[in-house]
Amino acid sequence: MAWDANRPVPWQRLLREGAIFLVIGALAMLFLVRHPKPSSFVGLLIGMMFYVGFVAVLSKFGYERQSIRQAREKRRAVANAPVAAAQGARARPAPTRRTSTGPSQRPNRSTKKRRR
Repeated sequence: MAWDANRPVPWQRLLREGAIFLVIGALAMLFLVRHPKPSSFVGLLIGMMFYVGFVAVLSKFGYERQSIRQAREKRRAVANAPVAAAQGARARPAPTRRTSTGPSQRPNRSTKKRRR
């Protein structure tokens, strides 16, 4: 898709996601790094700004990430689809001599003896 200046940017959602990532990153740094430096937290803040800016540009190109609710609905629809498809689906045909994986697919030992 091409850039569209009229496409809306979901700023509230982007800032909320960025803040969640910032808090999770800060908590991870506090508990997992022995002596965290203040510059590390500034780096997290700059990273959040890059994230928000990058996704804002992507949204102008038409990218829209699914919400958790949309992902759940899609997963439920996929889970329910095979049930509906199986009700109207045709039965699988019986295997034939060419598609069978039984003894007919093994090489004939009698022809090997003749070749010697």
